[in-house]
Amino acid sequence: MERSNIPSQVTGKRLDILDKKTYDTAEEALGAFNKARERLYAINKWDQYAGTASATFALVDSLGQQLSRVPQVGDYVKIDIPGPGSIVGKGYDWVKVTQLEDRLEDCYIQISLQPSMPPEILRDRDEIAHFFKPIASTNIEIELKDLTLHANYYGRNEETNMESELLIENARNAFIGLGAKIGLSYPQWKRLIDGLLGD
Repeated sequence: MERSNIPSQVTGKRLDILDKKTYDTAEEALGAFNKARERLYAINKWDQYAGTASATFALVDSLGQQLSRVPQVGDYVKIDIPGPGSIVGKGYDWVKVTQLEDRLEDCYIQISLQPSMPPEILRDRDEIAHFFKPIASTNIEIELKDLTLHANYYGRNEETNMESELLIENARNAFIGLGAKIGLSYPQWKRLIDGLLGD
C-alpha cells in the first residue's frame, strides 16, 4: 500500500514498480533487509546494482565533491544518463535528496529525490538541470513485513522540463523525456529495484 509520505500524483506520468522476496526465517529476512538498506544508501553504486546500460549516479555535496557517506536531506545526486547530457547541468542531470525516512524499529527506509539546479559552485544559470520539472519525484522504499522484503519504486508527476532559456536544452529534455514517457526508463528502475533485493 502506498504511503502518505509518497507525493500524490497530480500531473504528468506516474511509474510504479513493486517487487518482493520472501524468506524462510526471520534471521534471513532481517539480514536481507539490512543488505537492501545498505544498497539503497550506496547511491554511488546504484549502476552496479542496476547492471548494464544503466545511468551512473554520484552522491555529491554543495561544493560538487563526491561523498562516500550515507545520503542526507539536501545532498545532490549527479546522474550521467545514456544519451545527450544536460547543458545546464554541464553534461549531467541533477536531483536533490528531499526526504529520507529510516525507521529501523519498523524495518522501513525511504528516500525521495527531485530534479534540481546543480550545486551553486557548478551553476552557470539558475535553471533546473533535469529533463523533468521539479515537481517530479523518485521515491524508493524498502520494507520488511514478516518474512517478506518489499522494494518499491514510485515515480510521481513526471512532466518534461521545457522551461530552459536554451532551445537546445529544451530539445534535449523533450527527447529524453519522451523516452521516459514511453517506458524507456522502466527497465533501469526495475533492474535497480531487483538489485536492491538481490543476493
